[in-house]
Amino acid sequence: MSKITDGPNDRPKDSTIAQSGPGLPDDSGQPIEATDQDAERVRAKFEDDARKKVKAEIDEQVEKPQRGPA
Repeated sequence: MSKITDGPNDRPKDSTIAQSGPGLPDDSGQPIEATDQDAERVRAKFEDDARKKVKAEIDEQVEKPQRGPA
């Protein structure tokens, strides 16, 4: 296959990117190191966002008329 460039990103056109292809990953990325505090902070944020979304949906339903158009 012909090459896209001859620079630092030189690779065949049909090669995969970001470890999305079949076979063994190249494991060139650094593993993520997260503390328990980081994990808890992220978990709390997701839970808070979910609560806000559900509250908005409930408020929208409460505001709608009970029978037919307003």
